[in-house]
Amino acid sequence: MPEHACKALVLHCLDFRFRKSLSEFLSSRFKEGYDLVSAAGGVKLLIADPPDGNFLLEQIRISDELHKPEVFLLIQHEDCGAYGGSKAFGDYQKELELQKSELEKAENLLKQQFSQSIEKYLIRLSGEIVSL
Repeated sequence: MPEHACKALVLHCLDFRFRKSLSEFLSSRFKEGYDLVSAAGGVKLLIADPPDGNFLLEQIRISDELHKPEVFLLIQHEDCGAYGGSKAFGDYQKELELQKSELEKAENLLKQQFSQSIEKYLIRLSGEIVSL
């Protein structure tokens, strides 16, 4: 692997409650390191903003150009304030379905512009990381 290449680019929410679990999960998988894009709502702005001038998409492009990550990880979480928190859904199943939908939209957007494989996850308040 070239000196300035990394195995992964990770996009997730900035919520501090998940930092320890995410750090353990990511550092165990990507010992060489990974690029990190963190913003409130995770993929929310990526799919809401138009492609031209989309800040998160531009960060992903920069990572792709400079560090050639092999895989993109998109990680959403339970009780995200950018979506109104868990109380906005009434139950976990409805929240899970919305986050799956958001991740699929983000995956479709990224597949139009990049060749990397994409992994999608939801992290629970318990710290459990669920592959979607």
